[in-house]
Amino acid sequence: MIAQQQQVLESFVRVQAFLEEHPVSGPLNYVSARETLDGVVPRLREFAAEQLTGRALSRAEARLQRQLVRQLVDRHMRPIVSVARAQIEPDSDVRLPRAIRMPNPHLGVTKILQASDSMIEAARAFEAVLVANGLPADFLARFTAARDRLESVLGNRATLVGRHVGAREALRVHLRRGRRAVDRLDAVVRATFDGDTVALARWRAAKRVQRLAGGASRGTTPESVEVQQAA
Repeated sequence: MIAQQQQVLESFVRVQAFLEEHPVSGPLNYVSARETLDGVVPRLREFAAEQLTGRALSRAEARLQRQLVRQLVDRHMRPIVSVARAQIEPDSDVRLPRAIRMPNPHLGVTKILQASDSMIEAARAFEAVLVANGLPADFLARFTAARDRLESVLGNRATLVGRHVGAREALRVHLRRGRRAVDRLDAVVRATFDGDTVALARWRAAKRVQRLAGGASRGTTPESVEVQQAA
């Protein structure tokens, strides 16, 4: 989709160049449609950059999120569960709650956070017992800090996803505006240069969009198509 948007943007730039090289005189003019197009082009560049940046950062945050989940489970939850199972005898007077159990490792981040909250709360009541049986004195503080960092990353990724999704929608809006401006310019150019085969050929080349054929591999010659009016 991004590659096709870039092709449309390039066609708009070619249209701008054509208008510079082929001014019109008389009752017809480019003014309104050209103002629209001139406003659309920089906005398309802006939102395309924002979309790419947002997607890249979102993917990076997703990788960090997966890493933090693994660390939370392996470095904080698993030791608590292991100590509880190995060091506290089933027939002892200590009755650790069901919350001190390993969660399903395939849970989503939100449920992992919920499981962390539950385990932290459950372990707090047995903190002295767990420390006496091998956990570091600050194990709950470390666990809580790791849990809070994961929650922070989850919020950051949600913001980044919203950023690139918003940019994608803005691109669609401005692409439609640009296409409609080109349609209006097309009527002016065809009427003004009627009979001038060279100018009209240059116009068709300017507004043509190079659309990559579906499923084409790199190096395949693009298929030339005219810009279609937005639905």
